[in-house]
Amino acid sequence: MTPFERAGGEPVVRAIVDAFVDRQFGDPIIGFFFTGKDRARVKLHEYEHAAAALGAAVAYTGRPIPSLHRPLRINAGQFRRRLALLKQEIERAGVPADIAELWLDGQRRMERAITDGTDCAPPGSHAPPG
Repeated sequence: MTPFERAGGEPVVRAIVDAFVDRQFGDPIIGFFFTGKDRARVKLHEYEHAAAALGAAVAYTGRPIPSLHRPLRINAGQFRRRLALLKQEIERAGVPADIAELWLDGQRRMERAITDGTDCAPPGSHAPPG
């Protein structure tokens, strides 16, 4: 069995991705990144990426991930928020722990390709105390 099959196959992975994307769109921390985006398209590409990473015979048809995300200036804190939302949905669906870790680890490895290199905010973006 592939990790994709052990996760529950297409219906489970799609349900996880759908819930995850819905949460991202409405999230108070990262939701602004999705303003004006086509939710169905985001769900499709998130599903393709997850399914392929878990060993399904599904091709990712979206744009290259670095060129798509780098212009957004996503920082590490925002990236971690995304991971937390995904982890919650994976756990909620009851995916076996080893498969959940495989899925999340694949996402973690993409951090450098997605983020702008800052931790939580660009240097100088904080208001001075006082």
